[in-house]
Amino acid sequence: MQDELKQKLAQLKQVLSESNQFDEEDRKLLAQLDEDIQAALSTGESDDSLTGRIEQQAIEFDTQHPSTSAVLRDIMDVLGKMGI
Repeated sequence: MQDELKQKLAQLKQVLSESNQFDEEDRKLLAQLDEDIQAALSTGESDDSLTGRIEQQAIEFDTQHPSTSAVLRDIMDVLGKMGI
């Protein structure tokens, strides 16, 4: 599972680095989510607020950034399977 999550996080970073469509605020939010996911992985503890923030960001990206939204939903799914 962790390998799948690492792959999805790498995919998210790639999308961010290759796209000029994200404003600075979106980039900061996604970077913070990445840091929080990494922290949750290191502790292995469940964090409902993290899942909620990922879901909210995915919803906000549905229209303008559908591929990024899909990656965020995949990350949320993997975290759920891991019990985080």
